Amino acid sequence: MKTISDLAAALIAAHAGGPKLDAPPEALVPVDLDAVYALQDEILAQIGPVGGWKIAAGLGDPPLCSPIPANRYFAAADLIDGKHHRIFLAEIEIAVRLGADLAAGATTEAVEAAIASVHPAIELVGNPFTDRDAMPRNLQLGDLQSNGAVVVGAALDRSIIAGLHTLPVALELDGKPVHAVDKGASWTETLSAIAWLSGHAAARGLPLKMGQVIITGARALAPLDGAKMIEGVVGDWGRVTCGV
Repeated sequence: MKTISDLAAALIAAHAGGPKLDAPPEALVPVDLDAVYALQDEILAQIGPVGGWKIAAGLGDPPLCSPIPANRYFAAADLIDGKHHRIFLAEIEIAVRLGADLAAGATTEAVEAAIASVHPAIELVGNPFTDRDAMPRNLQLGDLQSNGAVVVGAALDRSIIAGLHTLPVALELDGKPVHAVDKGASWTETLSAIAWLSGHAAARGLPLKMGQVIITGARALAPLDGAKMIEGVVGDWGRVTCGV
């Protein structure tokens, strides 16, 4: 492994059931966020078009983010091969689907107008490494922030946005509650994060497009520990389920 292209190819292969990675040469480990995003861009260049983004709304200035390939998005009815994709952790998130393109420098008002729907989502986190805990954080961030898959549930009633900051969210594994929270990014914080992302994504040559789904940060989360059914419960608003 000699180049960033080699590293990207190895990460893609490992997420798809190929050999897990040992620590790469030190020269290939991203030294800063610019290098993190360069590795992400190389992965996207090899794996295919962008289907959406992940961004930690309400956390950091600017927030951390990553594009997500279109082929890692699934509907709630799909069965995902968790072993093949090395999924080890589930996160319940709030997602938005864009109904229009968003140009760089979009205002929060433009972002709100462009959001077609709000959804519950499950992000499935994958481990392409032989020893994930030993890997530098920047390498994990460059690996599309360890994204393995995103499962998007049915659209929620839009009135949910008023209480996002105190929204009760629970994660159930094989029918058993394992984690619950009642706080997260507000709608205002979500719009602000996506407004920032409009410029960041465009600067990377990956502008925000109609139909893309943006997940906005983990709420309830837990390791799978062998569980086969994952369900996210978003208060009385709805659920999202997947099997692995």
